[in-house]
Amino acid sequence: MAYSHHYLAFVEHFNRGEYRACVEPLEELWFAQRDDFHKALIRLVVGLNQLKLGLHSGPRFLFATARELLEPYGAYHQGLDLRTLNAFIAEQEGKIGSQAGSAEPRFVLELNPPAATQALMGVASAAEEA
Repeated sequence: MAYSHHYLAFVEHFNRGEYRACVEPLEELWFAQRDDFHKALIRLVVGLNQLKLGLHSGPRFLFATARELLEPYGAYHQGLDLRTLNAFIAEQEGKIGSQAGSAEPRFVLELNPPAATQALMGVASAAEEA
């Protein structure tokens, strides 16, 4: 499967924990397609960014709606394992307001096929070396 440069940019920023930087490439995709998948990912990254800032009520709502929006897409969509992503979202929801929720959430998105993630990591590594 070929992924757009916006989608790959989102994955790269997400995997670095740069959740705010994920919004722009996701918005480009959402404006072009107006689908719930990209809307859910936007809500997820905004919630993660707010969680990093110590906010609680916003992330709780954003995580819940992100999971609801992802539900119709099944186990896999656009190379992502939505089961593990939804489990991560639920885990973050459970940590809101607790001491465990004070640590920065980390989750690595792996595109399927794995070669796509490896290629993306190779591009990121090459850019870092330059």
